[in-house]
Amino acid sequence: MARFRPSTTVIIALVVVAAAAIVLAVRAGGPPLVPADLPATDRQLVEFLLLLPVAALVCSVVRNVIGLHTFGTFAPALLGLSFREVQSPVGAFVLVTVLSVAWIFRRGLARLNLLQVPRSAVMLSIVVSLLVAFVLYSHARGRSVAGALPFLPLVIVTGLVERFWTTEEEDGTPAALRTMFATLLTAAAVFLVVRAEVVRQTIVDYPETLGFVIAAQLVLGRYTGYRLTELFRFRDLAEGVS
Repeated sequence: MARFRPSTTVIIALVVVAAAAIVLAVRAGGPPLVPADLPATDRQLVEFLLLLPVAALVCSVVRNVIGLHTFGTFAPALLGLSFREVQSPVGAFVLVTVLSVAWIFRRGLARLNLLQVPRSAVMLSIVVSLLVAFVLYSHARGRSVAGALPFLPLVIVTGLVERFWTTEEEDGTPAALRTMFATLLTAAAVFLVVRAEVVRQTIVDYPETLGFVIAAQLVLGRYTGYRLTELFRFRDLAEGVS
């Protein structure tokens, strides 16, 4: 009978889990690593950085287990974290509006045959101009939206416009729209996970729990099974075989 031999990746994941568990046991009841008197801005930055691996894990599950295609891995992770910082639907509205208008400008830039780096710089300038115009317009109407913008990653937004345009050119508009929808859906999933108080409290008070996140990412990296979307796509074939 053949013996089960765990892969090196699984062994490393188990070692990481054991190390994290030992540190948690040693620190049980002790003071948090992130001091309570940390300035608000610094604490906000620490929370953002500590939650980023959790957001990346959610994106990995969406891409490798569920099977949704998104524009990159870190784009939906950063967008989801940005929505958490904003804590308002205004951020999502601003993002969709800026993406739509910037996409129109991108179609116009395509006729100029610019090089990639200058084209991206122009797109970044256009995105910034759109956001500034939106802030001034909202201020004129007595509605401040400045709090919805500082955490909106402008480089990610510009990259999304470029990726959307490239996908549209190669695979058509429907494919680009599906990928954009999957990206925003993944960002929404990240937002729901990282906004949970138990997740934030655990990861901030016990940063060593990142060991469990790393272990999950390692194991997920060895996943070679079917994606959920593949089971749905090939259900007719499976029924025919059975």
